[in-house]
Amino acid sequence: MTLYIRTEANRVTATGHMMRCLAIADAAAEKGIRTVFIVAEEGSERFPRERGYQTICLGRRWDDFTGEIPVIEKLIADQHVEVMLLDSYFVSEDYMKAVTKMTRTAYIDDLHAAIWSCGILIDYAVYYDLFDYQKEYPDTKLLLGCGYAPLRKEFKDLPVKQISKTVKRVLVVTGGTDEYHFMRGFVEALLSQRNLFAGVEFTLICGAFNREIDEIRKLSADYLAEAKTDAMRIRIYSSLPTLKDAMLETDLLITAGGTTLYEMAACGTPGICFSMADNQLDNVKGFAVRDLVWYAGDIRKDFSFDHLIEMMKELMQDYAARDAVSKKLRALVDGKGAERIVDAVIHYRSGL
Repeated sequence: MTLYIRTEANRVTATGHMMRCLAIADAAAEKGIRTVFIVAEEGSERFPRERGYQTICLGRRWDDFTGEIPVIEKLIADQHVEVMLLDSYFVSEDYMKAVTKMTRTAYIDDLHAAIWSCGILIDYAVYYDLFDYQKEYPDTKLLLGCGYAPLRKEFKDLPVKQISKTVKRVLVVTGGTDEYHFMRGFVEALLSQRNLFAGVEFTLICGAFNREIDEIRKLSADYLAEAKTDAMRIRIYSSLPTLKDAMLETDLLITAGGTTLYEMAACGTPGICFSMADNQLDNVKGFAVRDLVWYAGDIRKDFSFDHLIEMMKELMQDYAARDAVSKKLRALVDGKGAERIVDAVIHYRSGL
């Protein structure tokens, strides 16, 4: 069996879609299933190829799915595609109908922007119950809820996190892009309040498409050159091979909405989140209303670094709150979602 995955990763889409699809591909490989990625532009090729997956580049605009219909139809016919997983917010209804007429399809949908033609519909979002999927998809296999969160295999079977009474490590993550300059603003805010965080180590993961990482590193280097031994420490990375170890080791996480929230849950790491895109709003608010995370606001309209610093100070002093949230998070996600998706695709392809 070969699973074809159609997705994308660039400065607009960021890397979340690609990362969760890679997690599914890894889970498929463990079951002896080959995966081929289909992308529109060359920039998206490097992510699956670096992981050893065959990749087909269509050489087209990444957001023109309707125009892509004849191209993908020919590919499905030429490659004898039996099952395709699609993950993009830019698919069109015509595109989904055309592909589903030619092959078995699965679609990851956490926006509920339309009723899509597909054989399997996946919505692992914490807020999936806002939508009447049972009525809208009477003939579609539904994979709903956080049990289907497609995380990399290292997030399975994790040890119970022990919450430290003293916060000494803070991890900060924005995702693949940082269009609203969060990380630079965060470093500037830290440096203006450096005395509040003496002895605390901040690890900042800026993202593969962050254009300001050199400036951020210079701000940090200039500070560290003069810092005393017991002062606040800052470490800057563009990415890490996995966030699992960093999340398990950190005492507090600060992150944008997205897949990172589900990785945070699997690790049981308490944290503060913020939103920077419309497609993150339901996610971060869904976690916040369930008291799974502290929400600092939307960086585009109701966010301030002063407020974020105050939230950090309060949580650093509230061991009981951090411990309680950690327990709730661990009960939400077990890290086996990608495996469950692959099992469902196997059964679907076999007609079971």
